[in-house]
Amino acid sequence: MRLCLAGLLTAGLSSLALAQNLGLPIILPEAVFSSLGRVTGATTEQRIMDRGSIVRIRLGDNQERLSPDTGVLLFRQGLRLRDGGRSLGVLAVPVGRGRSLQRLSENEEIADPNEPGVAWVRLQSVRQEVSRGDSLMTERDAKQWEAGNCDKTTVGKADPTPDAEDIKVIALVSSNVLADPLSTSLDLVIISGGCAAGLTTGRAVSLWRPPVTTYGRQLDQPVEARDNNSASVIDDNPGILRTKTPGHRIGSGVIVAAYPDAAIVRLRIATQPIQVGDQARPTPLRN
Repeated sequence: MRLCLAGLLTAGLSSLALAQNLGLPIILPEAVFSSLGRVTGATTEQRIMDRGSIVRIRLGDNQERLSPDTGVLLFRQGLRLRDGGRSLGVLAVPVGRGRSLQRLSENEEIADPNEPGVAWVRLQSVRQEVSRGDSLMTERDAKQWEAGNCDKTTVGKADPTPDAEDIKVIALVSSNVLADPLSTSLDLVIISGGCAAGLTTGRAVSLWRPPVTTYGRQLDQPVEARDNNSASVIDDNPGILRTKTPGHRIGSGVIVAAYPDAAIVRLRIATQPIQVGDQARPTPLRN
């Protein structure tokens, strides 16, 4: 009995270690992400696939075949990253890892193993349950899109410190399945800027809530001027109060991956829930 429990505990810990080793999210061009294979179901027709499930993949090319015993990563449906009106790519969050079936296993497990444009993958570890619509990429292809060292020509020799207003939180993401975006349990955020703004891997940043202007109203007599409109009502009616709350620091973190126009920050501390639109200020570099 004890040996059985020890074996189950060891298997559970090894599975957890594999799940935690899925790595950071990656940022892909939208054209690349849209061409990836998609999870369409499992052999048991279950809606949610867990570790050990054999999942069906519809590849991007109908004539494509996935080599046997190929390591793959599965990504949650992509999130478009935008900085103002500019597209920065698609954020792909890894949720599972698996390997394509060997030919013998395909013949034993699958009714039609030679269906064109279809691959079958056995899940080895999951960070979240894999579901229909998730994307697939081979481990070799995923490494090509991982953030590398910033090009020195992109960063510049002077390592400029960009304005705080120009670097903002543009997406929230977490490797924790139970993380609540409305709490301080998130561990990763995506900020704009990247290598082009002098942000490099390992650089510390602080996160700030921007100043907020709120409007209130005193109990006063209404202004009945016929030319009142939304643009002049504040000037015409002194009973409307305008209060400006100054910006304040809400957390800090360190850049763990820098792309040309965006960066991934791992939070160290957050005193308030991080929101999209919060400002990120890089810590000045010391000589």
